[in-house]
Amino acid sequence: MSREVWVTGVGIACALGSDVEAVAEAQREGRSGAVHLSSAFDTSAFPVLAACRVPGWNLQARLGELAAPLAGRDDRKAEFGWYAAVQALRDAFGSDEAARQCFAELGPRGAVHLASGLVSTTIAEAEADLLPCFDGDRYDHDRAATALREPSPFRARHFTDRVNHLIAWRYGVGGRSLVNHGACAAGAVAIGLGARWIRRGQCDVVLAGGYESMIHPFGVLSFQMLGALSERQDCAPSEVSRPFDVSRDGFVIGEGGAVLVLEDAERARARGARCWGKVLGLGTSLDAYRITAPPPDGRGAVSAMRGALREAGMDPSDIDYINAHGTGTPLNDAAETAAIKRVFGGRGQAPPVSSSKSGLGHAVAAAGAVEAVLSLLALRDGIVPPTLNLHRPDPACDLDNVPLVAREAPLKAVLSNSFGFGGVNGSLVLGGAS
Repeated sequence: MSREVWVTGVGIACALGSDVEAVAEAQREGRSGAVHLSSAFDTSAFPVLAACRVPGWNLQARLGELAAPLAGRDDRKAEFGWYAAVQALRDAFGSDEAARQCFAELGPRGAVHLASGLVSTTIAEAEADLLPCFDGDRYDHDRAATALREPSPFRARHFTDRVNHLIAWRYGVGGRSLVNHGACAAGAVAIGLGARWIRRGQCDVVLAGGYESMIHPFGVLSFQMLGALSERQDCAPSEVSRPFDVSRDGFVIGEGGAVLVLEDAERARARGARCWGKVLGLGTSLDAYRITAPPPDGRGAVSAMRGALREAGMDPSDIDYINAHGTGTPLNDAAETAAIKRVFGGRGQAPPVSSSKSGLGHAVAAAGAVEAVLSLLALRDGIVPPTLNLHRPDPACDLDNVPLVAREAPLKAVLSNSFGFGGVNGSLVLGGAS
């Protein structure tokens, strides 16, 4: 028997802020979190202007003694995940002690499913472990092979479930534990699969979401070499990301973390929990068209969106707003528009579509989780969030893309899209609290 899944706790850190109400206010007002990339590191070798960094970040100031497990690790990514998880649990249960008591009672029916990048590699660790494999600007395969045969700290310290371990240690979550590495769709898929565990009666409470930070030289270089980042230099950082605009030329790198407490609705009602919204459906697909490009007809996205609607038991006409993947790359936005038309119809038939990445950048593995929170806030606040910097809509992106200013509208259901490198696609259907 399928069970209803409530979101009873929310934690978030993104370029719009590290408090859920601050993020909600920034979304309503259409503010950008973009700053100069040079605020993160020396960018003299990088023709990239902007990044969307979490402002004023200091884990010690935010979590006090709970920051201690990550002290001295220089692991900004893990800090976002840990912070978002703690905030979500406190939001759901009121205190750390109440959360621990909950999971003690749940035993194996409490679980964690988070999304992250492939490794928890700090910059200092990456330089120590990887740079010796290079001879000048040339990768030395023989040197690398020798390094792999010798004892190395790399494999011991670069584990990817660090935050899962911290959650289990602090709160006693003893059931299922997974880390999702599904590229830019990872956060959305983690939430959707966590909801399935509850819906199918396998778990009662699941922490689900994602965290990521690639705003460092290796991270930026990797996306720059793929041709994915905007190299626009003729404007303010807040004006670089331009989804659906004819002048778009790539995305702005972002960072952050978002974690939801998902809970069986009957259990949540019995304890008087607040409902932020509901996770109604997940659709996934793998089109594997190209590593860094979607198929022009958007067939993988079509499959994911239809799968999410099918699991939610909804028709396209039931969706009031689409939070697009909306990266601002020339290929993605046109392909996503084509896919939405195949599922929903053209302008006048499809609901409003906008891109949160225009203001908070692309948080990669965390993107789907962060945008799920923004979608829940849109449902709660009764607004369709805007697409910033959309001054000249591309004729190939001819849907209602909500340019510049948020729009008041009663929303009952939102579709949030997350499409990743390699053709991995995830779509979530989220419902309001009522």
